[in-house]
Formats: sequence, C-alpha cells, structure tokens
Amino acid sequence: MASRGSAARRLPGNPVGGMLRELNRRARQSAKAGPRGHEGPEGPPGPPGPPGAAGRPLAAAVAVTGGDGRAEWVFTDPLAAPPVIAALPVDPDPGDERTVTVTLEQTTTERVVVRVWRTRPLLGLGLLPAEPAGAGVRVHLTATPTT
Repeated sequence: MASRGSAARRLPGNPVGGMLRELNRRARQSAKAGPRGHEGPEGPPGPPGPPGAAGRPLAAAVAVTGGDGRAEWVFTDPLAAPPVIAALPVDPDPGDERTVTVTLEQTTTERVVVRVWRTRPLLGLGLLPAEPAGAGVRVHLTATPTT
C-alpha cells in the first residue's frame, strides 16, 4: 500500500512511480478477491506414487482374438484384487460397415477374458444380432487397481 513518503508518492510524474502505484493497486485488488485456487487446471503436481497407485494404470497389453472372438490376457504376477479393465478393439477392416464392439467376460486377479463382436446396422430395424468377430482382432487392454 502506498504510504506517505513512499516512492510511489514522492515521484508523481515519474514512470517508475506510476508502475509502483499500479502494482500496489493490483496487489490490493487481488488481496480483496481472496485466494485464486489451484495452480493449473488440476492443481500443483504431487509427488509420484508407487507403481500401481490408485487411479493409475497398473499394466497394459494388446491381446489378439481367436476364432471364437475371445482374447485372453494373463497377468505376469497375480494381483491383490481384480482390477478395473479398459478394453478398446482395433477394427482390422475400417471400410467394413459392421461395427466392432468388445465385452468383458471375466476378470480375476490372474487374467482377463474379453470377447469381440461385430454388429451390422439395418435402416429402421436397429442392429442385427451380434456375431463373434473371429480371429485376428487386436484389443488394447489396461488394468487399473481398485481402491
């Protein structure tokens, strides 16, 4: 705050005094507004947690389907609890009008089994019954530990 005898008051025509007055005014306005919150969109970065900390992927893999449309991922080490699984199929033929969908069939502390299906939209009828996608469809899998 500018007080009597300060540099901002002693130099009324000096540009440095004007800058000091402006800085002082802004400091008072921000002090009235209160704290501004976090740094950045998610706050300040914290210390890194141990591997597999809650909310962070523990492991990732790419599995390939067999003839029945199933793909299996066996973990290298058994986990303490069944993880949360995210699965994304990669369509081997994007020009095909059928849509590729993946479903989770089984998740344990030792393995994950997913199945890939193909559906075909029909105008006015919705989707035809799904059929197994067959062999050669890659599925990207991530496992995140539960809290």
